[in-house]
Amino acid sequence: MISRQSDGTFVSSHRVFDRNSASLHEIALCGRAYFARAATVAWMNYEAEEGRDVGLEFNGGNGWFRVCENPDRQVKLADIGVTEDNVTVMRASDEATRRRQRFVNIKDAFSGFANSGRKAPSYHGR
Repeated sequence: MISRQSDGTFVSSHRVFDRNSASLHEIALCGRAYFARAATVAWMNYEAEEGRDVGLEFNGGNGWFRVCENPDRQVKLADIGVTEDNVTVMRASDEATRRRQRFVNIKDAFSGFANSGRKAPSYHGR
């Protein structure tokens, strides 16, 4: 899913999937079933509301081809059972992403330290 300015320049994108997975919702675009996060549905509707051109595009190695026009007119949050507004859903998704990234950063910070495998001496055992 790609959002473009009126002159065709790229703004941002979200991914839709061919297979279902945890936290994905089935959506229909141009007569075909896809799976997307609620944040993706919120994002595409928000982008269209802001006046950007949103479409489903595919790149098979020879450039981008539009395979579905106006997805924002084909699926809304209510269609997938979400009652919050677009901005609330996008913010909730951003917060979850930041939380996951924080733990990745902590893990990376400690990855350079090695453990000898020996049991550490305890203060109480002395």
